[in-house]
Amino acid sequence: AGPADVADASAVLDEVGKRAAEWRADAEAIGMVGVSYGGGLALLGAAHDARVKCAASLSGWGNLTRALAGQAAPNQVWFDILMSTSILVGRPDPQIHAMWESLVSAVVDPAANVDPLLAWAEERSPEAFAAKMCGRRLPVLVSNNAQDELFVSDAALMLRQTLHGAGCRVQLLINQGVHAMAELPSLAGIGGLVAHQPVWDETLRFMQAHLRPSKEPPPAGAQQ
Repeated sequence: AGPADVADASAVLDEVGKRAAEWRADAEAIGMVGVSYGGGLALLGAAHDARVKCAASLSGWGNLTRALAGQAAPNQVWFDILMSTSILVGRPDPQIHAMWESLVSAVVDPAANVDPLLAWAEERSPEAFAAKMCGRRLPVLVSNNAQDELFVSDAALMLRQTLHGAGCRVQLLINQGVHAMAELPSLAGIGGLVAHQPVWDETLRFMQAHLRPSKEPPPAGAQQ
């Protein structure tokens, strides 16, 4: 989720502003929610666009280098999964593969120049923009899954500490499941067939509390 994606997110907000009356949208009460790639983008979009009043990152990341190469061990399996998925459903930036090769090379050769890689990763790491987000006391929901081996729950705790320390109001959830499995079945419309997924109840309550605080929040455990 780089500058082009962030620009796309702001373009969506531009369109919401232009068509607010037609869509019966409140352009002064905008929140961003995303899962996995979208989770990181929700935070980056909120960091770069003050029209976003709160953000929820579900199965997202805070620090891209730590996510893809924690303890200097690049996660080849998850990289292959992510690249395959991005080719199927999107248009991956050609830089991604080049930067991955640079990361792997840096592990093999400690003398390798990693400055371009670190700069590329920092630009895509929400933690790097904590001051921009938290300078306006942005409410943030961080939700990750205990068995996630891509964006591990320990990293979610680090993200929470970084944002809280910078002044954001942060709610943290740690759910059962592997990557995005606490969220995706409900998005696909089969949540009731698998198991109740309370992460969406909490996300709705979070959004309503910060965007429409005068409204009665949905009851705990309610299917939305």
